[in-house]
Amino acid sequence: MSSLEVGGQEEEGNAGGAAANQQGSADLSVPSSPLLDFDAMKLVRHYQAAEYEHMAVQFLTVLMHLRDTTYYQLEEASHAALNRFVKQFLYFMSQEDFILPEKYATSFIDLNAVIGNVVAISDFGTTDPFIQILLKQQRNYTKLLSLYSGRNRVKIDRRLLFATSPQLATQWYFCFLEMYRTGPSDPETLTHLRDHITFEDDRLIGINSFTHHAYFGATYIDNEKDYLVKQRVNRLFQATPLCQQKITNKPKPKKIGVLSSMWFPRQSVYRSQHPFLRELAKNHELVLVHLGRPREDLDTEIFSDVRYYNASEKADDLSAINPNDFSMAYFPDIGMSIESIILANMRIAPIQVSNYGHPVSTFGAKVDYWIGGRETEVADRAREHYSERLVLIPGCAQAPVPLEYRLEYPTLQEKPLIINCTWSGQKINSEHLNRLKVIAERVETPVKFHFFPGGAVLGNGYIPLKRAVENILGTEQTVVMPNFDFQRYMQSLEQAHFAIDAHPFGGYNTAVDLLTLRLPVVTLAGNRFYNLSTAYLLNKVGLEELVTDNEADFLDVCCRMIDDSDFRGRMQRRMKIVDLDSTVLSLEHVPAFARAIDYILDNHDSLQKDVARNPITVT
Repeated sequence: MSSLEVGGQEEEGNAGGAAANQQGSADLSVPSSPLLDFDAMKLVRHYQAAEYEHMAVQFLTVLMHLRDTTYYQLEEASHAALNRFVKQFLYFMSQEDFILPEKYATSFIDLNAVIGNVVAISDFGTTDPFIQILLKQQRNYTKLLSLYSGRNRVKIDRRLLFATSPQLATQWYFCFLEMYRTGPSDPETLTHLRDHITFEDDRLIGINSFTHHAYFGATYIDNEKDYLVKQRVNRLFQATPLCQQKITNKPKPKKIGVLSSMWFPRQSVYRSQHPFLRELAKNHELVLVHLGRPREDLDTEIFSDVRYYNASEKADDLSAINPNDFSMAYFPDIGMSIESIILANMRIAPIQVSNYGHPVSTFGAKVDYWIGGRETEVADRAREHYSERLVLIPGCAQAPVPLEYRLEYPTLQEKPLIINCTWSGQKINSEHLNRLKVIAERVETPVKFHFFPGGAVLGNGYIPLKRAVENILGTEQTVVMPNFDFQRYMQSLEQAHFAIDAHPFGGYNTAVDLLTLRLPVVTLAGNRFYNLSTAYLLNKVGLEELVTDNEADFLDVCCRMIDDSDFRGRMQRRMKIVDLDSTVLSLEHVPAFARAIDYILDNHDSLQKDVARNPITVT
């Protein structure tokens, strides 16, 4: 494998809900777009002449436009244009004599999630009837892999798909999981995605540019079974010639390679890690290995050197790390780029460490230690939650970078009560939405939930997500925001009375944002960092009444915040007088991170001999 062709948006994470990479939005009433220019008569002429390559190009031109341009509303003309395209596309894809040219097959499979979203927006809703037609045909294989997504209700035996072409089925298997971005909001799609990640077939082979959707997305699909997916993916990576290459390493004391695709301001990983690495840079030489496409906004100030590894250009060009003189390789965001998974499954340096940039264990990559927070980990479950050895430092093992935003203090109406749900798209799941439904039905005060899915809606996931949310909560009680820029995002967050945390995957940076805006947050705590970090922050600011640890209490506290104005007012007043610098924005535990790194560097040899592998506590 010499290169990986990237067919979807890069995983940017959320900079407080606003994607760092903005994608175009569209109003189909504006003349001249590939969708409006779609010529059905020309398509028919190509079909009659058996010019199937021309047909494929026509379809791909529109589908790639729909991949790259997200539509946030459909006026009458817009709706008609979309329906015309989907009608022609599905009709011809289900014609037995239309053969999808082999040279374009992978391009159509890459667009699996986009096709699922676009059909969901149209009046067709799903490709189910066309899947059923195709199942009765010959030479249907690549068309099935293109049309069969998490949004289908029809089920296909995945073993049959792998029996035909393990290579194409593997590509489809990972493309299917791009639906993690917005699919969990719909209960049937969530069930389908959960079935998909638990499916195992020994014929799953190799990796492709969509593999990280399984690695990154599995936790949002099923946070109790994600380890099965990660273990499987790690084995696939480690079996490739790419990851089996021997890296020449001559470690230089205190020289650390930082391998990240997310080292730019306002990105969530940068925001929770920069103070740590800035402290580390005082006594260590840091080298940034930027993963993925080059960016102009990288913050390189603390690094002695900047190198680049872009698998979409040439995956086997490992010159950024081979040879190297790192004594440690530090990974802040494993899973948020294909490059991070490739390198985490190689031995780059004698010591390899990760942290909560994306707060889930690799479950089997070649990472030795995980630096976690003493207040946000259940230490006696460390072996269950981490394949890495857990190193605990005081606090939550995150260090906030405050966002540059001046509060506007808007005047809010008493009714309806506005409740922020700053849940990126993948965190909006039907199970937690149903808790909101119970809350809305129990309270007497009118409420409106404001959702902020951010960049997850790109690829035309916005309208299906919005409809799924409204199907559970109703249109009158919900506002699903588009992918705002930073300023608009923060202004919108201020337009609320309080917030409810996502679950089971909460948000550290979004909680920092909300508390910085002086907004109380109700959270349902769990037993891992990603559903304990908000509770940690609430305890720091003295709002422990808003921390719950079971569903009944969570529902009760949310309802009390809505209907009991005295209680809500007390929480709001308490939040307004909190000293943020010594609580939410405190950097008091930053030196402990540097001490933990030094402890690992100094004691790695002896630690490797410790078969007990109990968590290490660094004070």
